[in-house]
Amino acid sequence: MTPGRAGQSGRSAPGSETAETTHRGVRWRREPDGRISFYDADGERWVVWARGVDAPPRPPGWVPAGTRPARPAFLTPWRLIPLILVVVAVVIAVVQVVRPSGNQTTKEAAASKALLGKCLAQHGTSGGHPKYTSTTVPCDSSSASVKVVAVIPSTPGSALCAAGTTGVELPYPGVQYPHIMCVQPVRPPAGG
Repeated sequence: MTPGRAGQSGRSAPGSETAETTHRGVRWRREPDGRISFYDADGERWVVWARGVDAPPRPPGWVPAGTRPARPAFLTPWRLIPLILVVVAVVIAVVQVVRPSGNQTTKEAAASKALLGKCLAQHGTSGGHPKYTSTTVPCDSSSASVKVVAVIPSTPGSALCAAGTTGVELPYPGVQYPHIMCVQPVRPPAGG
């Protein structure tokens, strides 16, 4: 093997002479003591390779003497932090799905019971049925359409509104079964 010639295999007996090779267009040299250097064509000089130096990739199998390729441990902080964040996010999501907030149901029940005996104004229709506001109006005002005479739960199997009243549900965010307000007209219908 002739030292100094580019393109050679770069294999020589340990402790003998300097080995050179070309890898990805860069000339590399390995000294008998294990030091590795590459030829910097811009600076026209040989540069000793060291970890962290801005250098081209080493030829395959060329490891500095007394070292092994650096591989980060699996349980380093940089790998554990994202893993911990994902686990925390999944736990929070599971808790929110399994245990929905009961506050909305309680708030809706209190708001529905507060409408008992109050009057509501109509504000349009939906599918041919009147829609009512959730804010109360004075019962003697001209905008008052119906009066809430009873509030019953709307869970499956619950009681129905009494005869002469109509059941109305006012949607409430986060509540699957809002209470039913049993309403009756404030004034008799025109023409009846």
